[in-house]
Amino acid sequence: MDIHGDDSPLTYTKGDKTPKIDTNECTRCLKCVRACPTNAITASRAPKKKKPIEPITKDAEDTYRPYEVSDDWEAFSEADMIFARVHNDPDFKNYQQNEWHGAEAMIARNIPGYGKFEHDMSASGWTLYDSRGNINLRKTDFSKENEETKESPLPTQTRDIKRAARFYGADLVGIAKIDRRWLYASNRQREEYKIPDSVDRVIVMAVEMDYEGIATSPAFTSAANTALGYSRMAFLEIELSALIRKRGYTAIPCGNDVSLSVPQAIDAGLGMIGRHGILITKEFGPRVRIAKVLTDMPLTPDAPDKKFCDSVTRFCEICEKCATTCPSQSIEYGKDLTWKGKTRSNIPGVKKWYINPETCYIFWVENGSECSTCIRSCPYNKKNNILHKLIVWTVTHMPFMNGLVLMMDNLLGFGKQKNPEKYLNQYDKRSN
Repeated sequence: MDIHGDDSPLTYTKGDKTPKIDTNECTRCLKCVRACPTNAITASRAPKKKKPIEPITKDAEDTYRPYEVSDDWEAFSEADMIFARVHNDPDFKNYQQNEWHGAEAMIARNIPGYGKFEHDMSASGWTLYDSRGNINLRKTDFSKENEETKESPLPTQTRDIKRAARFYGADLVGIAKIDRRWLYASNRQREEYKIPDSVDRVIVMAVEMDYEGIATSPAFTSAANTALGYSRMAFLEIELSALIRKRGYTAIPCGNDVSLSVPQAIDAGLGMIGRHGILITKEFGPRVRIAKVLTDMPLTPDAPDKKFCDSVTRFCEICEKCATTCPSQSIEYGKDLTWKGKTRSNIPGVKKWYINPETCYIFWVENGSECSTCIRSCPYNKKNNILHKLIVWTVTHMPFMNGLVLMMDNLLGFGKQKNPEKYLNQYDKRSN
């Protein structure tokens, strides 16, 4: 006898010990679970075999790093960043001139992609990132957390945090043990960051920027995509920090502050630094923005992909495409890596190619907005499709093909600027 009608997924025949459930018809509303007075009905699905969760081990923490750091490394202050020097360094050529200082002059030239609407869209895109300091999670006293609500570590905790990061919008997520060399010594006002020693993990998240939008660089339409990327970063860091604090742990959200993003992203296994000083990922090349959350939650760290990291450096040694296309010629040529750059805004002590942030920023001011031409032109910057995966695999496993890959990249026209007006036209089609 069907006690709920012919269409009900739950049936009970007199004399049976338990009801029967048609799983094909069940909508999992859980009404029957809540109504059953004896808890005889459960919502469990058939168990599946799961990959065992690896515990945190010393070997996982003391892992390979694809870069060299000098023994006399000194922590860097945010006050020496080029964006801080705009406000605190009267000797800098563009003192008190933000990146939009030249926007009005560019708008007057009536160049496609440099209209007032595109400029306003770009400036508006920064709203969430610039406002995140007003949210109570952005506090500076990191030493007082709620120990009473801290939950016991679970073997699934690392998986759950990564799931949450992706749910909130991260395209990539990795975890690293904090290397305290990568923490800024102080903020832009030279006030010390007091980060407890107990905070020993960093969750690094990357958000993809739109391929077609970045391809319009250095037009305002590209800058709008950069701004949107930063505000997506802000949303990510704030939401994930709220979750971690709700679980009873310390969470310090940060974008381009508190700690250096690129080395921590490398440590977390997201990619490798390129000639242009930007993180190159397997999935999106350098077309990402990086958000971070520092925490004391006991999470299992990831590790850099040695083969991929080595292959990026090898490829960058022969590829100077970002250097040749850089409008301000701020990127180094040649194979040799060095230990320091030419300006106060370079962080010395890491062996790499150093860009010139001063000349780069000077072009931004002249351009009326930031520039992403080095990202646009990078051969690793492709849509994440079969072609891109094939190229990444080739340069990783067949380095003797690097020259051919670079030649084909140029012949096929990758990295050239795309029409900003055509880019915006796609949003007309989406609104129909």
